[in-house]
Amino acid sequence: MPLSYAAQSEDIVAEEQERSEPENRRETNREIIERVLVGDYVIFRRLALKRLRDRLAADDVLQSFCVKALERAHQLRDEKAVHGWLRRLFETTLLDHYRASARLNAKTTPLEPGGPPLEEISGESLSVDESEVVEEVLATLRPAYTQIIRQMDLGRDEPSVIASRLHISPNNLAVRLHRARGAFRDALADTPIALQT
Repeated sequence: MPLSYAAQSEDIVAEEQERSEPENRRETNREIIERVLVGDYVIFRRLALKRLRDRLAADDVLQSFCVKALERAHQLRDEKAVHGWLRRLFETTLLDHYRASARLNAKTTPLEPGGPPLEEISGESLSVDESEVVEEVLATLRPAYTQIIRQMDLGRDEPSVIASRLHISPNNLAVRLHRARGAFRDALADTPIALQT
């Protein structure tokens, strides 16, 4: 005997409720990864410490690894392979850390081994070296930025005088100076410097 429309709809509703119950619900990739990361956190931390031998660097790598794992959860194809997938991602994160460290070390120039200690270097010799670095960095900036920095910071002219000379308002000068200093700061960060204060 065929079921009535009401009985059919009740069966459909019951089936949907069964599918939505937690014990029948399937874990998403993100939930699987979160569960494994929480469970294996100590193991991954121990691996990072063993490889890097520096707690701060290990914690940084571990944090980057966890963020990458959660961001890339959609890339996990087989939930049974989550441990291998996480291990490869962990190794990749370590390699990224090594590459970033190598780039940073390449940008900095070490002090000469036979040179005097940093404390013994006089202020006069430092100012000569610093002025050379400043000039090199200024040469890489846009001419407008170089002009404003030279007049405001190196020349010590009054802002009102510079603004009238450039035919701009003092507020506009402040904005341009802010941008010029930001560009200078970025260019200076990319310059290898032997002496750091």
